[in-house]
Amino acid sequence: MPVPGNIGPSDAARYGWPGSPDDELVAAATRIARHIVRARSRIVAFLPVNGKEPLDDRLAPVLLRLAEALIAFSDSSVAIVDTWRTWPWGEAVEWGQTAAHRSRWLRPRILEVAPVPCGDASAATVALQNALAAPRPDGVLTTLVNLGGYAARGAVPAALGLADAAVLVVSLRRTRRRAVADVAEHVQGGKLLGAILIG
Repeated sequence: MPVPGNIGPSDAARYGWPGSPDDELVAAATRIARHIVRARSRIVAFLPVNGKEPLDDRLAPVLLRLAEALIAFSDSSVAIVDTWRTWPWGEAVEWGQTAAHRSRWLRPRILEVAPVPCGDASAATVALQNALAAPRPDGVLTTLVNLGGYAARGAVPAALGLADAAVLVVSLRRTRRRAVADVAEHVQGGKLLGAILIG
């Protein structure tokens, strides 16, 4: 049965970075952006390594800062797709249904893409696949995807197979090194571009 759509927080609340460490985030995003440009990755997945407080629904500011860093390196535009639990607009899609998506220019040259809401991670994987396969506006060469919430804690989601490259997102104070190593071992060879460490 469909569930109500997600209205969600304002753009300022969702994409703003709380507190003062924004400079650190921008520096980390710039480093990862260089790797993405060198690798010529078209679809880059961001995989939170869950510690005591999951980062799944809190990566929108990371995606935005990285998109800003990427457009500084080239004339192309960047699309971002936040985790499936944040997808707004309309009724939820259940497993087996074909999902449409919507998009809007969040900033100049930064396109936000959101499939219609999904009832679970399996349906969201299908919706994401459809959205990633759909044509993009001219000039959008890279898509950044938050894969938080697509798999059980510590597991690598099947949706990672949709990406050309992966970046781990790690909370420095709340994540054990072994958890990071376990996730890194399960990312297919050559796909891992590095990690963003959040203090």
